[in-house]
Amino acid sequence: MATAQSGMFQCGSCKKNYKRLDHLARHVRSHTQTKPYKCHVCPKAFTRPDLLKRHVAGHSSQAGDATEGSTEQPREEKPCRRCQGKGIECKWNDSMELDTNFPPPGAGQQPDDTIFTQDDGSCVMDNFVDTTTMGTASTSAVIGDQAGLEILTPQTTHNPLHNLDPSLGADANSLYQFPDLNLLSGHWASASTSDIDMSSYNALDDMDLRFLDAYNTSIPFEVSSIHPTPRGAQTPHTASHTDPGQPAAMCTEAFQNSHWKFRPNAKDHSGAEEHNLSLPAANSAYPTPESGVALNLDTRITCANLGNLVRDRILMMVVDSCHSDNLSKAVASFPSAGLLDTLLQYYLTSPVTRATSFLHAASFDPNEKRPELVAAMAACGAVLTSDPALSKLGYAIQECLRIAISKRWERDNTLVRDLELSQAFLIILEMGIWSGLPRKVEIAESFFHPVLTMMRRDGKFKRSAYPDTNTQAIVSRDEWLKWVEGESFKRLVFRMLSHDANSSMALLVNPSISYAEVLLPLPGNTDLWTAASPEQWSSFITVQDPGEPLYVADIIDDPGILNNRVGSLDIYVAIHGVLACTWAMCWEYLQLSSLQRSRPRRWNVLVTEMRKDELLKLLGHLKLSLPSDELADPEILMRLELTLLHLQMPFEDIQIFAGMEGPERARAVYPMIRDWVKSEAARHAICHAAQIVRIAKRLPKGIIRSPLAIMLYHASLAFWVYGLFSNQSSGISRVPSQNVCIDDTDSIALQRFKGFGQGQPCIGWRSEVPGQDDVVLSVPLSQPDKVMEAVMGIVRTNFSGLPIPHLTERLVQLMAELENSAKRKVAA
Repeated sequence: MATAQSGMFQCGSCKKNYKRLDHLARHVRSHTQTKPYKCHVCPKAFTRPDLLKRHVAGHSSQAGDATEGSTEQPREEKPCRRCQGKGIECKWNDSMELDTNFPPPGAGQQPDDTIFTQDDGSCVMDNFVDTTTMGTASTSAVIGDQAGLEILTPQTTHNPLHNLDPSLGADANSLYQFPDLNLLSGHWASASTSDIDMSSYNALDDMDLRFLDAYNTSIPFEVSSIHPTPRGAQTPHTASHTDPGQPAAMCTEAFQNSHWKFRPNAKDHSGAEEHNLSLPAANSAYPTPESGVALNLDTRITCANLGNLVRDRILMMVVDSCHSDNLSKAVASFPSAGLLDTLLQYYLTSPVTRATSFLHAASFDPNEKRPELVAAMAACGAVLTSDPALSKLGYAIQECLRIAISKRWERDNTLVRDLELSQAFLIILEMGIWSGLPRKVEIAESFFHPVLTMMRRDGKFKRSAYPDTNTQAIVSRDEWLKWVEGESFKRLVFRMLSHDANSSMALLVNPSISYAEVLLPLPGNTDLWTAASPEQWSSFITVQDPGEPLYVADIIDDPGILNNRVGSLDIYVAIHGVLACTWAMCWEYLQLSSLQRSRPRRWNVLVTEMRKDELLKLLGHLKLSLPSDELADPEILMRLELTLLHLQMPFEDIQIFAGMEGPERARAVYPMIRDWVKSEAARHAICHAAQIVRIAKRLPKGIIRSPLAIMLYHASLAFWVYGLFSNQSSGISRVPSQNVCIDDTDSIALQRFKGFGQGQPCIGWRSEVPGQDDVVLSVPLSQPDKVMEAVMGIVRTNFSGLPIPHLTERLVQLMAELENSAKRKVAA
């Protein structure tokens, strides 16, 4: 194998480089596990011809055709045993006899005796050259002289063996043995010509140069499908435009590098990020750490500033969890109290976190809270900034906190019921699940269960944990803070419920919290929660009657109750809790529906369809019952549309078709996806996806991150799969001249499309033209590459002038891979 600078042919999977194309072909078989060389005596197959020869020699020695210990490869006799057994004529073709100028078999170029079946049933035994040990010029000479191959041009490269003599065997030119190479996105190495050892290419003739030039305009890896295949040999899948695994082949590598796939290695451990605990030295480009945080001091949440004592307590906690090699740097350059206070305020005021929905800002004094909670809030604020150094600092503190909080629980088991430690742990779990870093995602998924178990065992999901409060007795600060603690536990449960639903949606896993166990009362009115003092709280409670406690089950039973209880509920938290429980019910239906598709005789389809209808009715009623103030909340609307989207589409199977589990699994689900695209459910699905895109267009700047980015990706995947099949699926009947904007409000044309498939579905795309007003274009879904470009444009516009968060960036890269696969599909 050549070095990285000396090979012109690069593997698209592991990026290894080779000087010769045939060496690359042999290497690729180690990835694809394709075995094109099959024994004519037994069913065994091999990846290399020399292994097959050795195996065949074993058959011959067992039959007594060779003496024991002989190193001479036995030549097949004429007629061969196969033809004798079948009673057919055995023909011998010596057209590929080795030239005497080639090295003898003992030097490594041993002739291969291979049997190929002709149309009449007879076999032809060819003595062919093993080009894996020949130079490029010799290979071209054999191909050109023996096969009569014409000079290749870019137009003929797609089928370069069309002039081969049909009597030649499939292995006659191992240069072209590329079993399913289209599955690897190979490309030229970027080495300059001065870095390449040109001594191995000094014999290139005109044919070789034309060959290499043709590779720049045409993919040469699709020629394997035209080789004659020995009877009984495995036929590799090809990558033509009719290959259902082609889109998956192009996106498999992107999925493998996504946040879903964690590949453990020795370099990933708890101390791998500790060097980021020290901030970089100030310079002209980075004057102060605070320069990376744009904070409006007028929006400050807490009155008290974070003091040096709390900063030192946080530092000691970090030191206690830090490896000895990194202690000195962490202590010397740890953030100041002022920077930690700024990051804390940044977290509390961020519209992304909505932290004040479960953290009581009015009573929050960082100097009186546990250092773990203050550190978690500051770390999350650091990650939310646009400064790379601060983001790394935040993730490093998060890693230390995961260990430090666990130690606190282990040292004193009474702390497993502590509110602030549970709040801190949930914050670092949220940081991990939306980091886009596979290791942190997997840890966050698994570490949710300890804190969930603690809350369950403490009865926080039940009504009995929240006794009715005597409002008249709340006059002192201590009694008010006691009410705040109980309400904080309640809101923490609903925060965990939303986090669980978000994780299930993002990772496509079963929710950990059952909708049936959420039995606690819904949080009270927002005015009560935001009251700055016990006196202000009492003034609110005297004019507002809280009424009887309301539960999630009450809203699921009658969504219209929301309009009657606006004054006594925190509508935002209540709706998110209801949507989280509704998602769990929808996931239950999706799993049963998936089982029904794989075992149709066991499960009656009527049962699942009735369940689906009930869920669609529930979500429809909930959408109509949203209060007018909350109707403008884009996050709630996107969550509602996302749940409706998943009810209408087999999302897990569509991701498999897109390449999440490789091309072979994509081919397996292809028939089901093809049939789904023809259905009415598919049309409803893309309409819900269009509504997600429409809402995303009006999100505030820098908001498309965390679960919102996942939602937009799910919508784009629905567009992509529908567009891929729109040009070849006869079940999608539409009038080409009539465009239906499915991201607009409801209309007669939209209803006709959803019900009867009439019209061509389109989405609006506001294209930015320099020096001109934005141009609104109508992009048909039948052009999936353009649609993906439009969706990615929404993300880039949302982060115009700002760095894109890691998770959002990875999702955009995945959408770009889907766009490229769609372009190749259209071009084919």
